[in-house]
Amino acid sequence: MKPFVIGSVPYVNAAPLVRWFETDAGKRWGEVRYAAPSVLARWLEAGEVDVALVSSVEWFRRPETRFVPGLAIASDGEVLSVRLFSKVPFEAIRTVALDTSSLTSSALTRILLERVYGIRPEYRPHPPNLQAMLRECDAGLLIGDAGMTATLPDGYVLDLGQAWRDWTGLPFVWAVWLANPNTPLEALSEVMHEAYAWGAQNLPSIVQQESARTGIPLPLVARYLQEVMVYRIDTRFLEGLERFRAEWARLAEVQ
Repeated sequence: MKPFVIGSVPYVNAAPLVRWFETDAGKRWGEVRYAAPSVLARWLEAGEVDVALVSSVEWFRRPETRFVPGLAIASDGEVLSVRLFSKVPFEAIRTVALDTSSLTSSALTRILLERVYGIRPEYRPHPPNLQAMLRECDAGLLIGDAGMTATLPDGYVLDLGQAWRDWTGLPFVWAVWLANPNTPLEALSEVMHEAYAWGAQNLPSIVQQESARTGIPLPLVARYLQEVMVYRIDTRFLEGLERFRAEWARLAEVQ
């Protein structure tokens, strides 16, 4: 069987899932191509990759696809890397600059602001630069490594993972391995689980490598990958995913 073509985000949180494919053993089974979640979704739809680590919303939008069971990028409480930064109290937000590279994070921002804070601000797409975002809008959403490292000393910061947990009592699934309909799911699942098993076993070295690669302080990367991120999911995480699907559908109806 020829190696799978795998699409992944270039963020720190994906490293434990894909680093195996850089080893001699892993190269036999897959080749990884990196891009933002929105680009990965286009690659998947065009058939340019066999599987992609995409925003959960992509699965909602494409019911003909299947995701690799038991694996995801998830959190049960704070996520650190998906945060809303605001110059004003959250209930006073009128404009939000969105890093639109993740449909899931953008949708969750809308859901939380409406359902928890009772507001429907104006949303504007914006490159992920916090200073520029806050010059134009009351608040800005950042995801990935930028979301984890940005600071706002004189303002308000909302961790979307913690906000979801506080509101629903459930964990949150940020991204799934979504496979094309013609990709053999059983064989793919075996490969992806093997890749993560290797990543979990080699997590200390991955932490060091990712800190060196990104410049993010080692203690922060260690906390993020070893304490915050969840990669193996069970029925409780699927409950969180189904709740998010219901809230996403409701959001689509009222827009």
